[in-house]
Amino acid sequence: MKEIINKYKNKIYIFNTLKNKKELFIPINNNLIKMYVCGPSIYKKIHLGNCRTFIFFDIIYRYLLHLKFDIRYIRNLTDYNFKLNYNVDKNYYIYSYDMKKKILKFYKILQLLNLLKPNFEPRVTNYIYEQINNIKKIIKLKYGYNLNKSIYFNIYKYNKNFREYGKILNNIDISYNRNKNNYYKKKNIYDFSIWKNYNYNDLIRWNTEWGKGIPGWHIGCTTMSNKFLGEYFDIHGGGIDLKFPHHECEIIQSNIINNNNNNLAKYWIHTNILTINNKKMSKSLNNYILPYDIIKGRYRITDNININPLIIRLYLIQTHYRNNINFSYNNLRKTINIYYNLLNIFNKIKRIKTQNITSSYINILEIYENCYNSINDDFNIPLLIYNLNKINNIIDECINNVLQINKSDLYKLNKILKYFIIDILGLKKEKNKKSINIKKIINNLLKIRNEMRIKKDYIYSDKIRDIISDYIIINDN
Repeated sequence: MKEIINKYKNKIYIFNTLKNKKELFIPINNNLIKMYVCGPSIYKKIHLGNCRTFIFFDIIYRYLLHLKFDIRYIRNLTDYNFKLNYNVDKNYYIYSYDMKKKILKFYKILQLLNLLKPNFEPRVTNYIYEQINNIKKIIKLKYGYNLNKSIYFNIYKYNKNFREYGKILNNIDISYNRNKNNYYKKKNIYDFSIWKNYNYNDLIRWNTEWGKGIPGWHIGCTTMSNKFLGEYFDIHGGGIDLKFPHHECEIIQSNIINNNNNNLAKYWIHTNILTINNKKMSKSLNNYILPYDIIKGRYRITDNININPLIIRLYLIQTHYRNNINFSYNNLRKTINIYYNLLNIFNKIKRIKTQNITSSYINILEIYENCYNSINDDFNIPLLIYNLNKINNIIDECINNVLQINKSDLYKLNKILKYFIIDILGLKKEKNKKSINIKKIINNLLKIRNEMRIKKDYIYSDKIRDIISDYIIINDN
């Protein structure tokens, strides 16, 4: 097995958004991989679209661990509303307690969806002074300017000295464009705030040499990724909606702060959106589904039907991460069948009787290659699931003695199933449920029915008769 892992750990191809093409994954520091993923805005509700991103990067994390890489995985928590701070209670302690509750709820959702914990999850508000120091660097290098005690990043100057802002991730042509009607009179309409002036409604604010205020949204991720992973690391990920402007801004800030042109990370990976009725799932558009609404059957199309959280996990990964998913109940029902077919493999494989033969009728090496090649091809999880279902068909043929397998190959087959279904895809074997004593249940129902008949409550006694008539013949005469 060690030889197989060594063979495939050097054959991973990733679609790098930075280059807009698929590239061979070559870690910066041999076996050490550093990965940063933009985490949730804790003050908002976590919807299924957010979960799709976190589950996908959980699978990358699991796969890299499986390949015996030494990985440092950082996912931040944005625990402060950088756009609006008006709806916060005027008591800081109540606000802080509320944030802790929201973080615990977020962890509960990820636990239900069986996500591994990253190595560290820094909270933005715990690293404010590091952000302030980085803003000072940007000002000192004359890429930041003060406007009404807010600090803005000078895009025009950056475009002159580095590559053009907007062309790194989106190929947007941004030239010098000053909007005279702009309220803030910024030097360029694309200039973004790295520090926001104190607003009298803001409950949380910090003191700086240029006045009271709060840091901008983008400077937080640049600061924390640099702090925990260094100025240049392997993978930076997030949803495609963060690609521009958030990730673009992270890049140019890092290039200035660190005096380089490394673009912060070597590989940039973005998951596509989840839609409802072909419209983007978004909290701002009030067009979203919460995980608990599906799990507890509260959503309108899953009313009163409780869904196993791991079925949701599978639902969100069976479409390639660079394609969008349009949520529908019909597709969710199909996923339920796929889920139980995959998990039932572990029960079926126990029924195989091995044969005392030197060579099996099954090409185990080909099975291994199909599974590893599919996930190595830009994490093609739909293709991996297809190949796992092919193993399911092989197991059926072994049970029916169409194919013969020896003990050694059966062991290897078990291994590959555990690796990919449990360890990498993050699904779980179903626990054996206690056998139900149908006879005892029917006898109890008959007793209840007789009591109802004595009371002449024929409506309910007839309902019980209809229910159990599939199992026994009832002759009231």
